[in-house]
Amino acid sequence: MPTSACTRGLLLAIVCFCLVVGWSKDALAGKIDDLIKQLKSDDFRVRTQAALALGASRDKAAVPPLCGALSDVNNTVKMAAAAGLGKLGFDSGKPCLKDAKGKEKDAAVISAFDKAIEKIILGGDPPPPGANAKYYLAIQVTNKTKRGAVEIEGVVRKAMQAKCLATPACAVAPRAETAAQGKDVVKNKKLTGYLLIASVEPFNYSGGNLSVQLKVTMWTYPDKALKAEFGPKLKQEGTPSEDKASEDVLMGMAAETAVESFLKVAASL
Repeated sequence: MPTSACTRGLLLAIVCFCLVVGWSKDALAGKIDDLIKQLKSDDFRVRTQAALALGASRDKAAVPPLCGALSDVNNTVKMAAAAGLGKLGFDSGKPCLKDAKGKEKDAAVISAFDKAIEKIILGGDPPPPGANAKYYLAIQVTNKTKRGAVEIEGVVRKAMQAKCLATPACAVAPRAETAAQGKDVVKNKKLTGYLLIASVEPFNYSGGNLSVQLKVTMWTYPDKALKAEFGPKLKQEGTPSEDKASEDVLMGMAAETAVESFLKVAASL
């Protein structure tokens, strides 16, 4: 199906629906089975809404049916399923997206698949602030290594996001959030906003060892007043040549350490 004005309208409808259902986890509790059944509806609009709602469920059980919907006869449903998998952010959704992309011919659908894959790499959408949240954390990653920017950001962002969300007092801002949107969340939820800017320094393999360092600055959010700096650095001995798996492990550990430091500083302010 070509990308026409109609298709663009449907894409806009998908975006709007995502905004409506994005924070409705409680409302979807216990309804996963019903939504899966709706993916078999004769009405593509029902299938589209079901796919988006499954993406908002934050339930791993939504991944297999959404993967199945990537081969729907309707392109809008395919794009909705891809958007749902991207929103969930589970790594288990990546293989089916890559497989479906290899079989797809429509450019708009392929683009939707690519965006979903990238979103999964970057961790998907974080949940909204909980009732006990005190801090609202925005995360920005800069890459000074020779590896791809999305690949590096995915490792660091996922680790930071998971570490923050493991503490009820900490919520995470969506990656695509604007400063104006962040300001509204902080104000309406009565939270204290912070931004961590993490620079991943070039990997060092000198002396037969691997050293990984993050240089992190902590700012208020969204107004950006500097509050602290920390630079977690980790070394793995006996690693004389490029080892991406080890780089990822050390980056993840350094990112977690940075969030631990952030929480301590935030609690002292």
